Amino acid sequence: MTARLIAQRAEGTASIHQLKPAGTTLGRDETCEIVLPDDRISRQHARISFEDQGYVLRDLGSRNGTYLNGRRITRPEPLRHRDLIGLPGHTLRFDQADETVPWQPEGTPFASIRVDPGRAEVWVNGKQVSLTAKEYLAVELLHRRGGGLVRKEELASHVWPEYNGAVGDYNIDQLIFRLRGKIETEPGKPQRLQTVRGMGYKLVTE
Repeated sequence: MTARLIAQRAEGTASIHQLKPAGTTLGRDETCEIVLPDDRISRQHARISFEDQGYVLRDLGSRNGTYLNGRRITRPEPLRHRDLIGLPGHTLRFDQADETVPWQPEGTPFASIRVDPGRAEVWVNGKQVSLTAKEYLAVELLHRRGGGLVRKEELASHVWPEYNGAVGDYNIDQLIFRLRGKIETEPGKPQRLQTVRGMGYKLVTE
């Protein structure tokens, strides 16, 4: 069963790492299969291997922890298609190649999006998508702006009012990463949720 990790940056670029069934180690050391040159990353930080019927994520006693869908793991955890793996300063999406991918007809560059504020629902290509409360707040603001720019500071204040918007770029980057995985036809090549470098984001509605 083939699988890969997709590391996506806020500006929309992505790098793809194929996983080895025998095991793929992530860390700062050059002997790792996936090298992440960051002082916050341990030399051998985490490992993904195929066991029994699927891939499993392990933390290798790292100093700053390994996170699965925002939760720090303390034991081996099974991975599912589109799970998010978080390491300090890095977010990677687990993609399992044999999972069914919704078909999009040729000539459809991106999905149609409908937001229902009364029900706090978001629909992509006529199908409702499951969003967290903060993901919905971000989409609602971007959609309401009608393709106009939403600055990072404004997005942070709207999504994290309990902190008066005082959150790090990592939180915003991870939020955008998750949203692209849910609303883009090709998350690695975002066309709907676009980055305006050094300023913020916009949601293309037409």
